[in-house]
Amino acid sequence: MLDILFVTFNSEKWIDGCIQSLSQSTANLKEVSLYFVDNASTDGTVAKLHAVEETYGETFAQIRVHQSAENLGFGRGNNLAAKLGKGEVLFCLNIDTTVYPDTLQCLLDAIAASDAGVGAWEARQMPYEHPKMYDPLTGETTWASGAALAVRRSVFEEIGGFDESIFMYAEDVDLSWRIRAKNYTIHYLPGVVVNHYAYQKAGEVKPTQYVYSILNNLLLRTKFGSRRDIVWWHAHFASVLLKKEQPFQGARRALIGAYVKNLRCFFGGWRWKKKNLPLQAQLRVKKFVGWDYEGCRDGVFYEHARCVNGPKVSVIVRTCGRPSVLRETLISLRRQTYQNFEVVVVEDGAPKAERMIREEFDDLNIVYQATGKKVGRSSVGNRALSLATGQYFNFLDDDDVFYADHLEVLVGELTRHPAYKAAYSLAFETPILVHSRDPYVYELLGHNGIYKQPFNRLVLVHHNYFPIQCVMFDRSVYEARGGFDEALDMLEDWDLWVRYAAWTPFLYVHKTTSMYRVPAQRDERKERQQLLDDALAQVHAKFAHYATQWSVEDIFQDVQQLPSFQAMDEVRQSLIYRFARKVRNLLRKVTG
Repeated sequence: MLDILFVTFNSEKWIDGCIQSLSQSTANLKEVSLYFVDNASTDGTVAKLHAVEETYGETFAQIRVHQSAENLGFGRGNNLAAKLGKGEVLFCLNIDTTVYPDTLQCLLDAIAASDAGVGAWEARQMPYEHPKMYDPLTGETTWASGAALAVRRSVFEEIGGFDESIFMYAEDVDLSWRIRAKNYTIHYLPGVVVNHYAYQKAGEVKPTQYVYSILNNLLLRTKFGSRRDIVWWHAHFASVLLKKEQPFQGARRALIGAYVKNLRCFFGGWRWKKKNLPLQAQLRVKKFVGWDYEGCRDGVFYEHARCVNGPKVSVIVRTCGRPSVLRETLISLRRQTYQNFEVVVVEDGAPKAERMIREEFDDLNIVYQATGKKVGRSSVGNRALSLATGQYFNFLDDDDVFYADHLEVLVGELTRHPAYKAAYSLAFETPILVHSRDPYVYELLGHNGIYKQPFNRLVLVHHNYFPIQCVMFDRSVYEARGGFDEALDMLEDWDLWVRYAAWTPFLYVHKTTSMYRVPAQRDERKERQQLLDDALAQVHAKFAHYATQWSVEDIFQDVQQLPSFQAMDEVRQSLIYRFARKVRNLLRKVTG
């Protein structure tokens, strides 16, 4: 049984859309109950909820409405709603949402496939996905958003539900950390999609969220952090108050008033920590990253549009006799939210990965081939390109991984922008300390966002800023410009991108969708860099013979967008801009 919990407050306009979408679910709704707690609404919310009871009473297992005489806040409201039902799983869902027909069934399937050590799950919110980190191989994350949070009732009751001293915001982080303090894990489910209408526009600042996100950060630091964490908060709180520009009128007054009002809660949080949280658990669960609680992927307000099926994508995987490493790459492909793709795996040398692929990944559409003898990275890539049957191509080397939405994001962008034949997103560079290759055991030391460069041909000619797995391109580009230069065994992708960019512009997608690994050991990094330096001279020698037909206007636009150009002060920028414009006009006259 699944109990869906709603807390409403003047939510009249959202109710019909949310409940109607739930009623169209493919899941067995006789196993689903709806419980509403209304926080003393003054509009027509309660009347709407009683109409829901009348209209959908036979559709769901049970519908109950509780009308509170006061505004209990989000956490207390959900705690009360949870007590109304008996389902094994509680699904806290904001009323300003809609779901897809498959959302509930996908959620139930994911829960059924989870072991008992998983305590909670978070659905993916659209159009603005929360960009916090999660493991692309397991889905494990450090906290789950309360807007679309599923939790085992037994776990919820074991930890005592939401902290009722938190009125709004960060109560979901607090709940998540207490779940993890009990040694349960939390999983993010990119394939379980909820449309959440939390923002009217990208970058919107909501006063209540702004104030209580900052204040409750202190409460969490008091409950889970150290004295240093608390001192950090006060120092940065002072800097926020002293800022000349405030996000909305009255922000300083609202922050100070909320701080004074909540002083008792902060002392209560400190006492709770002393009583309930062992030092070991405190060190394990907390993660303060500035005002946030986890590192974030780029693309906080990237506007997602669901894209499950569309043109076929060929994901080209080059591997070289290390099936234990390749396994993680294939797992990341298994988790893709986009479904119409094939995997073309070409192994350089003997077929060492064939058995693993056949036995463990028969659910993926994989075309596999081994070269028999070593032929090199570029030759392997070309063989894979010749085997690919998709409209779009995307490389993924055997030590790199995609986040679950990588294919969905890039296919969606290329579909929405047909003038572009190639698109690229952002990636994390992740230094790893390898302890064993078979089994593959390593320590991941960080997530570094290195390349965040909008498309610029001049920058690309100077250096490569497209990690190979970031780029998706149309088959027509390959057919027009060919594959890798087999004389190159390093920087072969840079040479490819320069040739492709001379034929078509690339669409820049400011969204982190993949990770690539680099060695953390100094001697390995030094050896790798030497190979790259040796290859650099070879690639530069090739570039000396390339000719291009870029228009003067293209060059002018690229110069304007150079980072050094944009960083100049207004006077110098104005002078260079006028000079560049004169050069453009002169070249136009010369070229007719």
